[in-house]
Amino acid sequence: MTVELLGFIDGVDFNVFFRGLLSVIAMFLVLCGASYLVLATNTGIRQGLLLAGAGFFSWMFLMGIIWTVYGTGWIGDAPTWDLLEIREGTLAEAETGGVSDLVVVEDDGEDAIDRNASAEEIEFAEDLLDAAEAGGFPLGQLFALRDAIENDTLNGWEFLSPAEPVRGDAQASVDGFLLEEQVFDSTNDYVPLLFGTFTRGGKPRIAVDASNIDRFVHWFDESIFTPLHSQELIVIQVQAAQEQFSLDGDVPPVTQVDVEAPVISVVMERDRGGPIPAVISGTRFTPLAFTFVSAIIFIYLCFLLHRRSQSLDAAVAAAAA
Repeated sequence: MTVELLGFIDGVDFNVFFRGLLSVIAMFLVLCGASYLVLATNTGIRQGLLLAGAGFFSWMFLMGIIWTVYGTGWIGDAPTWDLLEIREGTLAEAETGGVSDLVVVEDDGEDAIDRNASAEEIEFAEDLLDAAEAGGFPLGQLFALRDAIENDTLNGWEFLSPAEPVRGDAQASVDGFLLEEQVFDSTNDYVPLLFGTFTRGGKPRIAVDASNIDRFVHWFDESIFTPLHSQELIVIQVQAAQEQFSLDGDVPPVTQVDVEAPVISVVMERDRGGPIPAVISGTRFTPLAFTFVSAIIFIYLCFLLHRRSQSLDAAVAAAAA
């Protein structure tokens, strides 16, 4: 028995959970217990408990507001991407509503492209030019995408550049779905198309390099004028990779797309979680609920303190009479 107890104590030193648990218990007993002890000796056991409880839950209320605003602390499940369908080839027959309206950006043909054109002459997505050439993507798609955006022919869909954080988050889900549905055997067997990620719905996004003023205007517009979240869809297109070989010891070649392979389109919907996803996501719903519960308990304790104060005033007045 002694050996087992010593082994348990020795394991506590290396167990993060127990160390954290003991730290929280010690903090609560020392800080909250000491505060209650001082209040109880000055105001009495019951009133001291009410004062300590009111102070504790007022702090929890303020902490819940911070958790809700910044999405930190005790939060709920993060939003995820749900697979709707995987379609090969054209999107004209897509079952998901609105996806068939997306016009796939196709190559305009090598003869119509000046492959020596500078980024200044393209005047669109300058950072994509080198990435397109390195990955073997037809530059015609870049020009076609530019024309589609300038002429507003994407039918409500928005192109997502590789710099957008939501694109990287969605791509991780795409990799899992393609392997789970056995469309590909490995992530090395396909290449996400540089010009093949589009989204529609959700709340307005802000540019990655936006200034602080733009971010404040975006927050104000998002919070006041667009309080509800519409259905957010995303389409990510991939193509099979070219079969490449390298000698032992050589640097593996850059994976390039096989332009002759069919395009695979993965259609997903954003699952924001929570009981009211159109208003608040599941990530912030948990701290918001915690904030409301803390506020209710705080108000109730303040009400009890007010009633005790009224009773004391009445007793003093009766004694003086």
